[in-house]
Amino acid sequence: MNETITQIVHQIANAQRILAFCHVAPDGDAIGSLLALGYALEKIERQMTLVCSDPVPESFAHLAGWNQITQTPYPQDERFDLIISLDCSDLQRLGDAYDPDRLSGIPIINIDHHVTNVSFGDINWIDTGAAATAQMLYTLINALDIPLDATIAACLLNGILTDTLGFRTANTTADTMDVAVQLIRAGAPLAELTDSVFHHRPMSVIKMWSAAMDDMHLQGRILWSQITQEMRQRVGYKENGDSGLVSFFCAIDEADIAVVFDELDDGKINVSMRAVPGYQVSQVALALGGGGHPQAAGCTIPGPLAQARDKVLSMLRQTWDEQSRLKQAAG
Repeated sequence: MNETITQIVHQIANAQRILAFCHVAPDGDAIGSLLALGYALEKIERQMTLVCSDPVPESFAHLAGWNQITQTPYPQDERFDLIISLDCSDLQRLGDAYDPDRLSGIPIINIDHHVTNVSFGDINWIDTGAAATAQMLYTLINALDIPLDATIAACLLNGILTDTLGFRTANTTADTMDVAVQLIRAGAPLAELTDSVFHHRPMSVIKMWSAAMDDMHLQGRILWSQITQEMRQRVGYKENGDSGLVSFFCAIDEADIAVVFDELDDGKINVSMRAVPGYQVSQVALALGGGGHPQAAGCTIPGPLAQARDKVLSMLRQTWDEQSRLKQAAG
């Protein structure tokens, strides 16, 4: 157990009321990690408040407790001993639920696997070699001597499945597979989770995808589309995020980079970017105040939509040009 994990264990041991956050537009790793941590720490009698600034999509209904995650309103008179941030590269990714004035002075533990993490916590455990934050939490739960049960294991395996696209990404290692095996042995239903994560979507998501595909554009090797508020209302899609559309776009042969612009209720624009092997988008996300992995990154920037779109596309064209020149020079 390394020194950072030892420090985290010590902080948890000395806290009673813990506030845990995941990032906006949550994915399966964010929600799975948040729920797993909540269930695990409740076993050692910690009072947990689990927070995500955005509504948790119904696509996570296969995970126990998914609808118990709050968007914000922890009572103003409630006092917390510790904040744990999961799967977030910076404080902005916590969204509006994180109130720096209200929560000032509370120690922050930052647990993440994104290469763009800016180490904003009082304790920062950043493992860019981990395939998912859920993989890291498996290690932490073991360090806390908390026994796995089927519920915790399912949440953790959900996170690993999501971020590895079903064990298909380049960062899927032998260690990742070892953790997955232990989670299955603890009762995580691999087949059911795989089916829920990759094979089931609400009708509203499919309608949203259809609308976005009708507005799909290929500029050079960059493929982009957008989800406007008008589109959301027309198809009845009420959630933030693109529900994996950008990853689908990046599988199109003619594209090296894919990006989806998602117009949020408050006028901000959520930008999701993906790149094929040999290209990276994380530096663009980081420059815009976001983060992520080299080939999967995102950010939230001010609108209006057209202005945000033009800015991001200009930056992506520039980075594609630079990376293509480097690839040609390398032979």
